[in-house]
Amino acid sequence: MSRERFIELMTPALTRFGQDLKSVLRMVEDPELDDESRVAAAGSLLHVISSTGAIPGVRGVLRHLGDVMVMRLVLDGVRERSPKAFDKHLAQSPEMLVPLSEELDAIREYLGDRVSVLEKAVEKFPTLNHQGHQATACVEDPEAATWLYDAVHEALIAEIDFDDEDVVRELKQVDSILAPLASRIGR
Repeated sequence: MSRERFIELMTPALTRFGQDLKSVLRMVEDPELDDESRVAAAGSLLHVISSTGAIPGVRGVLRHLGDVMVMRLVLDGVRERSPKAFDKHLAQSPEMLVPLSEELDAIREYLGDRVSVLEKAVEKFPTLNHQGHQATACVEDPEAATWLYDAVHEALIAEIDFDDEDVVRELKQVDSILAPLASRIGR
């Protein structure tokens, strides 16, 4: 049951991933969000464009499944730290934020203790550096913020270009993410 629910919720999350990245960019730029949330959001975007992947050894659409999951963990922190500003973004991006609690429950149920690997990755987001750009600078420095905006849009064109069929086909092999995550528990 948990696998089926996970796939059911992650399918639309992966399909609209490009749109979600744009919504997270708006959060990074929102001064109503607390700085910790904005930096974590910027770090999640740096993570996505750096092509490191949250799940070791996984490529293609499933690599981005890891990105989708860590982004959900970041959004949960944003919701916790800046609930009023989060509600504003909820109204602007309901497709991304309305199912957040259900998605997080499904992620935690399907992955079990493997989710700790993703949580540890998220803890490092505020200190990420990609091509000389740090998450903090992407929030504080207009030039770095512009660079982040351009880099995300470049990644959308070059790399995050999969359709519904790609997502459905790849999610049939979702169990292949479990072993790599299990191998990283406790590291």
